[in-house]
Amino acid sequence: MARRPRTKKAPKPWSPGDYEAELVRLLKGNQREAERLIAEEQKRSPSLSRQGAALALVTRIRHEREPYSRSL
Repeated sequence: MARRPRTKKAPKPWSPGDYEAELVRLLKGNQREAERLIAEEQKRSPSLSRQGAALALVTRIRHEREPYSRSL
C-alpha cells in the first residue's frame, strides 16, 4: 500500500509572548535569569513593555552571538 508523503506542519503564528520563551531558550532554560534581565531592561527603559523588553534582549543576545563577518 502506498503511503502519503508527509507534509511539513505550518509554522504557528508568531506572538509577542514567544519572545519570552525564545529568551529562556537562549539562556539555556534559565527562567530566573530571563526574569532578572527583563526587569533590568524595564528599569533602564520604564516605558518598555514586558514583551518589548524580551524582544530587545533576544535581539541583543542574537547579535552578540553571531559570528563576526570578515571583510576582505
